[in-house]
Amino acid sequence: MTRWRIRFEPGALVLRGYPFPRGSRPSRIPAEALSEVCVGWFPPAVRTREGEYLFVPAAQAQELADFASRHGIPFVRRNDVWSFILEEFLDTEFSPELQEGALRYLESNGVSRAETQAMRERVGKRMLALTTLTWEWQHYGLYDVLSAMRPFTFITGGSFSRFYEESMRLADRGGVLPTTREEFSRCFSSQESDGKAS
Repeated sequence: MTRWRIRFEPGALVLRGYPFPRGSRPSRIPAEALSEVCVGWFPPAVRTREGEYLFVPAAQAQELADFASRHGIPFVRRNDVWSFILEEFLDTEFSPELQEGALRYLESNGVSRAETQAMRERVGKRMLALTTLTWEWQHYGLYDVLSAMRPFTFITGGSFSRFYEESMRLADRGGVLPTTREEFSRCFSSQESDGKAS
């Protein structure tokens, strides 16, 4: 259930109750600090010029599209590398061929097999716990791994804030292609109709 809202103001978006705190991030993000809207991500996401991905509740997707269009923020299709890292934790079985295809896809986006395996080991227990609660079988992405990892401090001494930074850098490896607001609307409507909730 969504517990946060984005307020869209003239020239800025304001984070209210945002689920992933970051000490250095202002609550008011000017439009000129935003570089792209990520098409095909769920919940919808916008990338800052510093490389942070901020999520918008699914119910506000149209508001995000309007805001981006008003301020000339481009719509892009960015490869969601996290969805391929996390697919083995979905309540679905993947054939060896599909598993190999995912590894090759990640390699083509600059994520080695060793990195993929290390990250899967790092987040695996918490992602499986999330699947036990949600029975999710369609899609996991950056938002889901952040949600799963946020409540915890790592036994090794690492913190969520460190993981947050690492996860953003990893997400940034996905290749980018220009696209349109219309594709954003079609893709989002398709995901929403499949029953994925933010």
